[in-house]
Amino acid sequence: MSPSSSSLLRDGPHSSERDYGSNGCTSCGPKPNRCPCQRDSLQSCKSFRPLVPITESSVSSPLNSVNHKKLSPNEIEIRPSIWDVLPYYLPFFSWLPNYNISKCIGDLIAGVSLASFQIPLALSFATSVAHVEPLCGLYSLAFTPFIYAILGSVPQMIVGPESAISLVVGQAVEKMISHNPDLHTLQLSAVITFISGGFLFFFGLCRLGFLGNVLSRALLRGFISSVGLVMIINSMISEFKLDKILKDLPVHYHTPFEKILFLVTYAPNNYHGPTTALSLSCFFILIMTKIIKKKLMPRCRWIVFVPDILLLIIGTIFLSIKYRFKHNYSISTVGDFNTKGLDKLLNPLSAENRGLIPQLLSAGFITAMLGFFESTTASKSLGSSYDLAISSNRELVALGSMNLFSSILGSLPAFGGYGRSKINAFSGAQTVMSGAFMGLLVLLTIKFLLPMIHYIPICVLSVVTTMVGISLLEEAPADLMFHFRCFGYDELLVFTLTVLTTMFYSVEVGICIGCGYSVISIIKHSAKSRIQILARVQGTSRFVNSDDYLKQTNREHANENLELEELEGCLIVKIPEPLTFTNTEDLKERLNRLEKFGSTRVHPGARGRRSRSSTRYVIIDLHGMTHMDSSAAQILLEIVSSYRKRDVRVFLARVTIDARVRERLEKSGVVDLVEDNVPMSATNVNQEIYASSYFLTIEDALTAMEDHESANFSSDLVADNLSLVSPSLTDSGIV
Repeated sequence: MSPSSSSLLRDGPHSSERDYGSNGCTSCGPKPNRCPCQRDSLQSCKSFRPLVPITESSVSSPLNSVNHKKLSPNEIEIRPSIWDVLPYYLPFFSWLPNYNISKCIGDLIAGVSLASFQIPLALSFATSVAHVEPLCGLYSLAFTPFIYAILGSVPQMIVGPESAISLVVGQAVEKMISHNPDLHTLQLSAVITFISGGFLFFFGLCRLGFLGNVLSRALLRGFISSVGLVMIINSMISEFKLDKILKDLPVHYHTPFEKILFLVTYAPNNYHGPTTALSLSCFFILIMTKIIKKKLMPRCRWIVFVPDILLLIIGTIFLSIKYRFKHNYSISTVGDFNTKGLDKLLNPLSAENRGLIPQLLSAGFITAMLGFFESTTASKSLGSSYDLAISSNRELVALGSMNLFSSILGSLPAFGGYGRSKINAFSGAQTVMSGAFMGLLVLLTIKFLLPMIHYIPICVLSVVTTMVGISLLEEAPADLMFHFRCFGYDELLVFTLTVLTTMFYSVEVGICIGCGYSVISIIKHSAKSRIQILARVQGTSRFVNSDDYLKQTNREHANENLELEELEGCLIVKIPEPLTFTNTEDLKERLNRLEKFGSTRVHPGARGRRSRSSTRYVIIDLHGMTHMDSSAAQILLEIVSSYRKRDVRVFLARVTIDARVRERLEKSGVVDLVEDNVPMSATNVNQEIYASSYFLTIEDALTAMEDHESANFSSDLVADNLSLVSPSLTDSGIV
């Protein structure tokens, strides 16, 4: 090995970063080429003292075009003023000063485009999915965008009732009404919205936005797909006008699978002809419109703004009035409902409503978690597309605040949706004012056009719900094929579990099973140690994971003779991850397996090919261990102590420069039990002999190990020579 390569191995590839220039260490002498304390940073060397202050002019660079600036820690500690942090907590202050006419026009156009198809969807979600009054859906779409305009941080986000959330509310309402018909759907909706808003607001204040990472994409896809199936199944009951038959049956059909059995049993002989014909006609029109839009989109991008659902609703209202659908054909319509709005605000915490909270707590919590995850997915997607900095905690506060406020109106829970938000951005929206304009148009609709909703056929709203359900299923095949192609069997299992439990039980059980499995997978992942056994590639100074390297070599270099070298009596292991109480116990078991088998992939019941007594040295590479808690330090101390009891020497190499990790290693006593990095000689006459418990590279640790071996061999040789000079020979005069 050349001297340059040897120096590179000892000092590391970035040894120039440890060139201290005109600085010195009080214990190591002035101007060493590298701090002899073998510390990776000047801060970790407690005896380091700068002899010449480092300034911008004293830092040289081979590139004259690169300007160097001194980093001052005081800049980080400066506390911002209240005017600096106010836009963070009230995001509308960040865009309001720069709002102008051009942005207002773009937001207005986007708001009108959104209102044209969001109003029919809100009516459909309220009546056909959530089983509440139409005003509950309209209020959710009208008022919550104003709250989000003040507290929301995603400019293109549009909030309102969601299909999946409405289904959770609908199943809870259906269950409560079946047991107590005297309950009013308005108060049930208010309590569920209040519970979900309270959970979200609390999570935001406690900065629990990271909880959204627990729910995987596969879990969300499974839930959304199952929601789409449930929406289609429930809508078919109204499209065939089988609602009354389902209600009058002595046997209750609650689960989606039971409703499929109901449709198969009763639909062929009990469907209503005019209602079924109208449903099929509307379904065919929407399907054809969707196909035409998709084909014309590349050439005519403006066609996306054609409100096909709104035009269908307006057309069926006109036909319903002209031909009197309800009286002449017995086609059920929305009928009479409260068109004057609420006489007074609701109190979700009244004595009567407080009694409903325990029964609706699970539905409210699931609504909060699903809504937050769906909104987070939308915000992150929009943030990555438009280079926005999104805070999950601020979004939690915004979502919680608007649902707490809307609960006093009895509205459905409102959350952000990616589909409509994407259309909003495509329509030219610049700020959250587009949602406020949409809410204003919804309020005008409630004020002047609400009586027209009386004539909308219920089966038409069910057809709209069916179309939404189909759209929720469209992306599932591509996701499933992706996970299958990438061998994501764990994701496929989560998807299958969520869909099956939702179909055979309920949405709540499905999401609970999926979340439970995800949490167990996370715990399993965090509790499993990723310890590696290292070996040197023959003819090189590179150390690799022997298990992975051999497997990859057999696959890619079948014709090359690339072998790995093992040192007899020496075990080189790498800990490539932070150590916590969850994975350190598994570390002990895997270390024992490495000693016995030389690999972590061998079955524990196999016959060992190594002897524990043959291990004389253990080199632990801590390059990836960037964090260690106190419990992990305690277990690591037990591991090192057990090696010392067996006279096994332990070396720590490539320890992180993090001061907390090094301090914990010292305070726990681990440093006292490992071998010190003591050089045999000093290269500088002014350099003192130093000692450190850490080795910069594995090569340094191997050099120290060889020094120990040489010292032991010399001691054994001297002992053998002395044994030849026995007292008997001395007394006899031979020696």
